[in-house]
Amino acid sequence: MEFIKNMRKREYIEMALKTLTAILAAFLAIILMEGMIYGIELNAIHNHSTVAVFYSDRTTAYCIEEGEDQYFVVCYDEEEDSWSGTGTNLYTREECENLVVKNVVFGAPNAFVFSITPVHYVVMAVFVLLIAGFFVYRFIVLKKDYDKIIKNYEETGTIEITSK
Repeated sequence: MEFIKNMRKREYIEMALKTLTAILAAFLAIILMEGMIYGIELNAIHNHSTVAVFYSDRTTAYCIEEGEDQYFVVCYDEEEDSWSGTGTNLYTREECENLVVKNVVFGAPNAFVFSITPVHYVVMAVFVLLIAGFFVYRFIVLKKDYDKIIKNYEETGTIEITSK
């Protein structure tokens, strides 16, 4: 019986490590995918936007450095919840500081503000829950298999481990 208990403990530890590895890999995949989406959207605004929309009381201007004293401007309109950019027009630092907007930020917007939407959060949660659910199912199957082995041992006095 001690052999069965040790074997069960080892398999539970192994399954827990597999679960942890799978969930960490899922988070890594989520981070990489969101980074890719962020890069694609920022690149699209940079290359395909023609006119940035500046509204003084509701716009935040993100000045992203392109070169020495050259800034690409991405604007976020809070009321419209929309993004626009200056396209290929570049501004100097002084021009960025003199923009008539609510707020000027030197640097790119972070992904939580720029590209991650509530739909992304739902998809991420479902993805992680599916992985966790799969491993919960595997734990339940493992417990049932060991219950059968223990019951068989108590009835017959032999250990019979079959491979499916």
